[in-house]
Amino acid sequence: MENLAGSVNLRWLLLCLVEASLVAAPSVTKVEPPNWWVHHTRNPIQVLLTGSELNGAAVAAPKGFRVEVRKTSDNGHYLFAYFTIDPTTKAGVYRFAVKGAGGTGTFPFSLDAPLDPKGRFQGFSPDDVIYLIMPDRFANGDASNDSPPDLGRAADRTVVGATHGGDLRGIRDHLGYLKDLGVTGVWMTPIYRNSLPGLSSYHGYSAVDFYAVEPRFGTMGDFRDLVDAAHRLGLKVVQDQVANHSGPRHPFVPDPPTPTWWHDLARQPKLRNNFDIAALADPYARPKRRQIPLDGWFAGILPDFNQSDPLVSDYLIQNALWWIGMSGIDGVRQDTYPYVDRPFWEKWQSAIDRQYPDFVVTGEITAATPAVLSFFQGGIRRYGVDTKLKSILDFPLESTLRKVFGQDAPMTGLADILAQDSLYQRPEELVVFVGNHDQPRFLTVAGGNVSKLLMAQTFVLTTRRIPHLYYGDEIAMGTGTDRTDRSIRADFPGGFPGDPVNAFLSEGRTGDAATVFNWMRNLLHFRLDHPALRRGDLVELSAGKDQYIYLRSSPEEQVLVVLTRSTAAKPVEVEVDDLHLAEGLRFKSFSQGRPDAVVTQGKLVLQDPRDIDIYWAQAPHEF
Repeated sequence: MENLAGSVNLRWLLLCLVEASLVAAPSVTKVEPPNWWVHHTRNPIQVLLTGSELNGAAVAAPKGFRVEVRKTSDNGHYLFAYFTIDPTTKAGVYRFAVKGAGGTGTFPFSLDAPLDPKGRFQGFSPDDVIYLIMPDRFANGDASNDSPPDLGRAADRTVVGATHGGDLRGIRDHLGYLKDLGVTGVWMTPIYRNSLPGLSSYHGYSAVDFYAVEPRFGTMGDFRDLVDAAHRLGLKVVQDQVANHSGPRHPFVPDPPTPTWWHDLARQPKLRNNFDIAALADPYARPKRRQIPLDGWFAGILPDFNQSDPLVSDYLIQNALWWIGMSGIDGVRQDTYPYVDRPFWEKWQSAIDRQYPDFVVTGEITAATPAVLSFFQGGIRRYGVDTKLKSILDFPLESTLRKVFGQDAPMTGLADILAQDSLYQRPEELVVFVGNHDQPRFLTVAGGNVSKLLMAQTFVLTTRRIPHLYYGDEIAMGTGTDRTDRSIRADFPGGFPGDPVNAFLSEGRTGDAATVFNWMRNLLHFRLDHPALRRGDLVELSAGKDQYIYLRSSPEEQVLVVLTRSTAAKPVEVEVDDLHLAEGLRFKSFSQGRPDAVVTQGKLVLQDPRDIDIYWAQAPHEF
């Protein structure tokens, strides 16, 4: 019996040794984030390891770090480690060990010195004008990245939905054009990696890697070079970020790091976002109504992050901080903002504010009314949550502008929409615009009428908001009929090899392109020189069917803006007796060759008003 027992024990031992030999050592193929910074306010940090044989593994840390493994996936593909970084730990590359049943693997992790904050992380304000660019459609500065061989799909400018070759270097090469135009900031649609072999997404909203730059646009080094070059010219940079969803081909979709990483991953068909933003502000909405915009997949195909999973929440918060810290950008435009539960946004924004107190985020919230839009602005606690969101894209005002200036709706609509500014905590920090990359160009809405475009853009640049312009509108891009991507997201003329016209140069701008550009450039520089147009009070003097008149006032000056359709009465008398303007105060015309307007017996009289009249006076109120 003893021999038999010994034989069994020997066989069991041999079996254990064989099984152990078949278990591979842990392997790490991706580390997110790949680096962090000394003395950062985010500490501890989540580090997500992707690889194999990670289930049940432990992570051994070098001196200066403490590690807690909080979760590993059952299939061994993911491990969530939280690093606590000692404040005395120096910058450098550190190697960590991952110990499992089959052995030990290693991975590097960099701890960096932070970028010098001087001239970076500046935020933006009513002093700025932000210019929106789609990198793929603006300018091709590096032909070598047009068709990366490992992606197997070439850039093709003849195909609307294909990539066209625009890149980060192309934007950098034309920063001088933007500086000359008079804008003060650049906002780019997302630059996350969107491409996979045989697949590309030119617009940037279908990310497959949140820690990589789209290779067709360039590298992280190219992005940093662009940001630094912009800062040297006094231009700010706003990054488009997406925390609501990924692209459908993201590797986390077929193999999620946690069972609750996505909303309703197993559901077929997917819960589809119905964009019912009003439900989220409605105190009487039933839970089911709120669930659809929060948990639904955008267009039914873009996987929706579940930010109530704390591991997802930490991942997305750190990703935002990582891009800011890596690049030195000044602001973020957050895509599809309302479709994420607000408690997450409070945590997300708080983390950014702690590290970068001057940084500004603006949210894309396509609400139809100020009552709904204002619900999301920070500074007040609603339903127990303060989003702390400083700025919002003003879609209700944009809708009004397109109707009033593009389709001849009564100008009283401008007064009606602005009368609701009292709903906002800080209306001056909303972003005003007449169009963007998701809608037909304004010139299309206006039936190709350039005069309507000029009047709309004049309002944008002179009202009480932060203006943003859409690339190409300053050269009258768009037609009176084409509402497709071919017009909305057309290539900027002169940005690509072989273009017959180069609108980046004055000789390449003729006809309507020259008319619109010259007006816009002059008005943008006028705005830079006149603080009343940036931070002054706004007083509406008259709002009628075909005329809208308002005054911007600062301690230094007054600026009068008169917008008149041809059907309005002439001459125009503007009563200013209640504004305490000095008798005889002389307003000079922005347009050359126009006579001054003089305060006479409490009135300003414009004998021959044009579509657009702008006057200014260097005199304070007399109180």
